[in-house]
Amino acid sequence: MRKPFLILSIFIASCLSLFLHAQQSFTNYSYKFKINGLKDTVCYLGFHFGEKKFVRDTARINAKGEVEFKRKNDTIPGGIYLFVLPNRRWFEFVINEPSFSIETDTVDLVGHAKAKGSVENQIWFDYLRLMNAKYKEIEPVRKERDSIDKKSERYKILDKKLSDLNDEVNAFRESVIQKNGSSFVADLFRAMKDIEIPELPKNPDGSVDSLARYQYFRSHYFDNINLTDQRLLRTPVFEPKLMYYLEKVIPQFPDSIIAEADKLVARGKPNAEMFKFIVHTITYTFERSQVMCMDAVFVHMVETYYNTGLATWADQTTLDKMKERAAKLKPLLCGQQAPNIILPDTNMVWHNLYDLQSDLTILYFWDATCSHCKKNTPKLVDIYNTYLKPNKIPIYAVEGELETDEWKKYLLEHKLPWINVSDSPEINKHPEKYIHLTDLPSLNFRHTWDLSTYPVVYVLDKNKVIIGKKLGVDQIEDFIEGYKRAKKIK
Repeated sequence: MRKPFLILSIFIASCLSLFLHAQQSFTNYSYKFKINGLKDTVCYLGFHFGEKKFVRDTARINAKGEVEFKRKNDTIPGGIYLFVLPNRRWFEFVINEPSFSIETDTVDLVGHAKAKGSVENQIWFDYLRLMNAKYKEIEPVRKERDSIDKKSERYKILDKKLSDLNDEVNAFRESVIQKNGSSFVADLFRAMKDIEIPELPKNPDGSVDSLARYQYFRSHYFDNINLTDQRLLRTPVFEPKLMYYLEKVIPQFPDSIIAEADKLVARGKPNAEMFKFIVHTITYTFERSQVMCMDAVFVHMVETYYNTGLATWADQTTLDKMKERAAKLKPLLCGQQAPNIILPDTNMVWHNLYDLQSDLTILYFWDATCSHCKKNTPKLVDIYNTYLKPNKIPIYAVEGELETDEWKKYLLEHKLPWINVSDSPEINKHPEKYIHLTDLPSLNFRHTWDLSTYPVVYVLDKNKVIIGKKLGVDQIEDFIEGYKRAKKIK
């Protein structure tokens, strides 16, 4: 069935005798299905991978409703798989054995499912059936609770009822773990368990030490997850757990995340697939992160795992692109001294960024023709007049458009009250005439600063070290005030 609760709750199972616990993939496999109510049509073998679903194979159902997914000299990893019907209905089943058969019908794919030759799937279908029943109890209560006032007595009653139902779910799940501990389904349930925080020492005033609770939760977060079990990759459980840890549990500072990333990679390294998944997921996540300064994590991952030859799955083209991207970002990371810029204003007076003597500097890359800049630049003028100028914080603004006529027109009309510089078609055409006034990184500032969209805001300290980036204009004042508080600057 499609409902998300199918993976997230409990089942009651009979005793298990033997499991291929250590084996995580199977060669020369054969999985037979009989779907009563279907004939002479196509079906698909799908699988979970992280939070997504993919199709692995296609087969034809015969006139009797029978179909077999069978491969010689091919290996299939264990996990939670999908039998997908032509109308896109599907049901989940477990692959943790080299062969088995499943029979069901189109009336109730899960309710009527029976497995032969697979104790794992016997338990799995019992679990799904129980969860369907539990869902019918839970959902009406949840809907009513969420529709009423949280302060009402009725809300408290319904919330308690949901809590009791969840306790039942957890109790059943724990029962499966205790009775069938060597099964993959039990491993999956272990991975889903919340960390139980024991009674910890309290503060002198008797209050709960929230920091101690957090530290315990953080240090034990992966206690129930085997980071060398690649079968967990083919479930919808592992990736959300990993992402929650990286984005919610770990303090959102690049150094903290880098340290934890390396620990996770080391724990997953004994299994090649887990190693690959963890490295790729962390790298990709922080490559596209819009959170300030988190590109440092991406650069670290590339330098540590891709540049060193450990990412054997990446082809040379991919490696070259990643290396180039990391090399371009590295000089622009928070904590790095900003590359200097020496460019002229409209009167061909050259201004050196490093010559600005101030505790903080705003570096503003913009384009007089871009719609976002037209909205944000007037806002920046207001912020400059009301906050930045009174606090003696200058703005060094660089026009990014090569054709500078619109820039000059905008400056005449709006009289922007800060340093405004740019290059020009003439400077670009004959850089040799001007290089004695500047330097090559300044003349190539679009490349040096990795500029593809505008506006872009950087905040620099008195040594022109990057302390803030990817800020919206509206965020500048709050960021600076927060920085001052952290540094105890008046």
